[in-house]
Amino acid sequence: MQLNKQNVYFCRKLLKMIQNFKLTVNNQFIVIGVLLFSMLFTSCASKKDVLYFQDIQDNETIDSVPYEPIIKKNDLLAITVTAETREIAEPYNLPVTSVQNVSGRSLNVQQNQAYLVDADGYIEMPKLGMIKVSGLKKSEVINQIKNKLIEFIKTPHVNLRILNYNITIIGDVKNPGTFTIPDEKVTIIEAIGLAGDLEITGKRNEILVIRENDDGTKVNKSLDITKKSILTSNFYYLNQNDVVVVNPNNAKIQRSASNPNTGIFFSIASLLLSVFVIFSR
Repeated sequence: MQLNKQNVYFCRKLLKMIQNFKLTVNNQFIVIGVLLFSMLFTSCASKKDVLYFQDIQDNETIDSVPYEPIIKKNDLLAITVTAETREIAEPYNLPVTSVQNVSGRSLNVQQNQAYLVDADGYIEMPKLGMIKVSGLKKSEVINQIKNKLIEFIKTPHVNLRILNYNITIIGDVKNPGTFTIPDEKVTIIEAIGLAGDLEITGKRNEILVIRENDDGTKVNKSLDITKKSILTSNFYYLNQNDVVVVNPNNAKIQRSASNPNTGIFFSIASLLLSVFVIFSR
């Protein structure tokens, strides 16, 4: 281990401190002083800082929060219309395209092209024209399209998927990143699971969710996953493009601001003082 100027200075101060202690205090006080001094740089996570859902009871019933995704501007939608025969529904679908992988090679997967919700919240469907979709629940958009199709198709079926249903989790977690949610439904707990769980130093009572509204404004919500109240929060289910931020606790912040070799030096200090006490008896 290479020592920088700060570390060398620390060692010199330590040796000088040992010499001074030898002259002024007995050996027992030396050991006690080292232990107390080391405790200032030692943090212990208490039970209340680590456990999830601490106030939940066995067999307790909590009403679930109803959730259905809401379409937003700039969403990418896959909409497929089907009917009794393929020929009847075909004019109301976008052209079929081949799915490509990252290497650019075409795969044997065919799907309809996607609709991009424009800045005014509309999509334009073949034969049906402009349809307002932003701000509506997924089921409401499907019903709206069906009502337009009923004039041309006896029993239309509409399938809609949000292709850009992504959530991002960053901060004091094991595997931060952006995750695609294929079933368009994910809770804050599931998101944390996707990121490999929080580090032991992650603040469980101040998890920040950043959500952007259709008008461009952002809403920030702090969640406490040590309490059962999170299960009934409007932010328990995450929306597409939500960002989850897990901040580290104060102990980790302080450690990051200090010399990374501080712990090693305190171990060396304890060893030196122990040897000093033994040989000075």
